[in-house]
Amino acid sequence: MDSDSYFKTDALKEIAKYSYIPRLFAYLAGLAVVLIVLSTGESDYLNNLWLMSFLFITCLTWPHIAYFWAKNNSRIHKAITNSLLIDSFFCGLWVPLMSFELIPNAVFITALMMNNISAGGLKLFASGLISIISAIIISSLIINPSIRFESDILVIFTCIPMMTIYPMVLAAINFKLTSLLILHRGKLIHLSRNDGLTGVYNRRYWEQRLLEEFDRCQRSSENACVMMVDLDHFKKINDTYGHLAGDDVLKEIGKLLNQLRTSDISGRYGGEEFAVLLPNSSLEESSQVAERLRQKIENSQFGEVVGCTISIGIASLQKSDVDAYKWLDNADKALYKAKENGRNQVCS
Repeated sequence: MDSDSYFKTDALKEIAKYSYIPRLFAYLAGLAVVLIVLSTGESDYLNNLWLMSFLFITCLTWPHIAYFWAKNNSRIHKAITNSLLIDSFFCGLWVPLMSFELIPNAVFITALMMNNISAGGLKLFASGLISIISAIIISSLIINPSIRFESDILVIFTCIPMMTIYPMVLAAINFKLTSLLILHRGKLIHLSRNDGLTGVYNRRYWEQRLLEEFDRCQRSSENACVMMVDLDHFKKINDTYGHLAGDDVLKEIGKLLNQLRTSDISGRYGGEEFAVLLPNSSLEESSQVAERLRQKIENSQFGEVVGCTISIGIASLQKSDVDAYKWLDNADKALYKAKENGRNQVCS
């Protein structure tokens, strides 16, 4: 759950970052449209210092405020949602001021609704629509606006960037967010399958692969082996060098296991115990793989830790194995045999 929360928060921060540029563009383009509408309509609002100050301050500062609000808020999703609702409210305030001209207001509302649907689906769409209508009512009650549906040709030309460029910017942002989602999904899949310390598969996922391999080999009659790998005297390593050094040894062994043949499937089965599936491999071939691994670890130095060895038990899949766990149990018995015979050896 912690990992899910981390990636969700990270993704929301990316949404806040990616939405900054289109919001800034929309407010600057919207400012130009409003000014042209008021100018062509010879509106008295152009001479209203308070109204014009509010318009300029809103358009020039709000995109930055919304970005830093979402970026630095502990509840990022709520901050993003609320900022979009505020966008909708600002839009609704200016609809009566522009005398309800159809084209500019349709462009503004469409752009906002695209944002809301992209960020929150139909629920945010409905909330945004309510916010716009509420703002229209409030603004209408305050200024008692005139109604002029037709637009001057200059107003239409000024709306073109909002009608053409803004949807393309929004589409580009959605593409980036989709790519981000795919990337984070891949990270979450990796976290759900792999052991965080060693990098090999975790026990749950490795056992799933064991069951799949068992069923596949039962159908195809292919050879396959499974081997259990145990680090000898691991408690002594921890007691002598410390747990951090012991973790480093496990990491290095995990790397070596991941460097086996590309078809081999390695997993951490418990503490210092690992398991490896060797598909399409005879007992002789698997024993050679295991012996190479044993020798490599015996002849390697893991930081300050010297003299590490492993014991390996191997079992080939037999027709008499009633299930995958019987197969695994045979490898486990071979591992215990290797330990009883003095460790640092391969038994099958």
